[in-house]
Amino acid sequence: MAVPLKITGAGNQNTRYVLRITFTQDLMLAPTIEAWDNAETFPSRTTTGTTVAKEIFTGTTENGSIPMLYAVATTSAAPGLDWKPTAATAGSATSNRLMGDTSYVTDPTVPDANDVIYFNLGVEVPYDATVTGTGLEHIIQVRYMYSGTAPVVTFAANEGTEASPTWTDITAGTNGIRYCNAGTVWATGPYELSLPESGTVDAPETGITA
Repeated sequence: MAVPLKITGAGNQNTRYVLRITFTQDLMLAPTIEAWDNAETFPSRTTTGTTVAKEIFTGTTENGSIPMLYAVATTSAAPGLDWKPTAATAGSATSNRLMGDTSYVTDPTVPDANDVIYFNLGVEVPYDATVTGTGLEHIIQVRYMYSGTAPVVTFAANEGTEASPTWTDITAGTNGIRYCNAGTVWATGPYELSLPESGTVDAPETGITA
């Protein structure tokens, strides 16, 4: 399989096999999943996150000024129903709203060489979000610690099923994450997310495009 693709089970669903990260060497500590501003224009990207000034992190009046992105570590098990956090937890949590190193997700394991971790990712966008400009552009970053040889780190997305995953590698700087309407034709687009007239919307589909 290949990019573009729809990611199976992404968002506030009881799914374990959504996104995967592989490490080729032992880690010293449990890795963390973070989100930061992308200060570049896609397909260029910020290689190491430093700021969280964009609206996707600062939120809007409608959503109470909380981060829109949310994630959960699923290495050990599926997250359960309706796992989306209603607010950010300062520092680390198994499920959290993502905002740099202010609120992030820590995996429950310390991977050995060639081990993998899994996580799920979604976005909840309020009706008053800015629909033009770059306010929603971001990067997903994994932070890890090792000793000796640096691990090769590979992100992959599941385009199979929860019962029988099919993993396709994601290439940073070539592929990007899209949050879209239900029924998106991922082979051709358009890649759009319609905002409601009031309240918020969780992206019904999430995928990877070039």
